[in-house]
Amino acid sequence: MTLGIWYRCPTPEAACPPGPSVCSVAMRYLRDERGQSMVELALTLPILVFTLIGGADLARAYAIQLAVQNGARAGAEAAAVNQAPTASLIVLRTRDEMARTPGMDAANATVTVTFKQVDGTTTCIDPPTPAVPCYATVRVQHTFRTVTPWPLIPNLANFDRSTTMRTIKGGALP
Repeated sequence: MTLGIWYRCPTPEAACPPGPSVCSVAMRYLRDERGQSMVELALTLPILVFTLIGGADLARAYAIQLAVQNGARAGAEAAAVNQAPTASLIVLRTRDEMARTPGMDAANATVTVTFKQVDGTTTCIDPPTPAVPCYATVRVQHTFRTVTPWPLIPNLANFDRSTTMRTIKGGALP
């Protein structure tokens, strides 16, 4: 029998024609390929795992950054339309918005609320007038930590977002 003819042996121990048969060549080839595949998997598996964990950390950081921004916006909006009449209720509204994001611990965020006139330094008058408006600024600061401490890559990210909106109906003055 020549090597050019391919046929299947039912088992490796099956009776094959004498000499270098197709069965013995095929079985040797398959044994060699299995070892090579295992070595390739062992070399690439750590890279794949670290890529997967790194991608998950990056996605978490992006979600937390969006939560911080949305919290600042929701708090400023609540102050602007007088849904929250006090600064403590604005902070509560801000934390409530951030808590909607899975994995976000809104209690660890620092929320500050300020009411200033258009120049940013003068305290607002109550009630504000169209000539002398009042602006509510909500600032949210949060520190993000990665799941895995990465070598040569920062493991902390400080997110600091603020939103300023003009208040109506007198606003929520302290």
